[in-house]
Amino acid sequence: MDCENRPVDINIPDPLPDFNSENNIGTWKQLFATNIGKRVKIDISLFDGSIRSVSGDIYIVGNAYVGVSCDGKICIVDIFSVKLATFY
Repeated sequence: MDCENRPVDINIPDPLPDFNSENNIGTWKQLFATNIGKRVKIDISLFDGSIRSVSGDIYIVGNAYVGVSCDGKICIVDIFSVKLATFY
């Protein structure tokens, strides 16, 4: 899967939180924020109990979401539904 074409037409709120603050040390948010641009596969839990995988490059991290970009699209994942992350 080729993920070199990053999306450009998305409005991202500014400024993003500081994930190195004391309240965020050791959280998923800090882990993803320090690895922006790196390849990841994120397994998330859906409401029906099933697990779905999202793969691509970490594009953005917010207080309650992580954005993964691939093939010109961004998939926004609820950070609280993350069960497993594999970095490549």
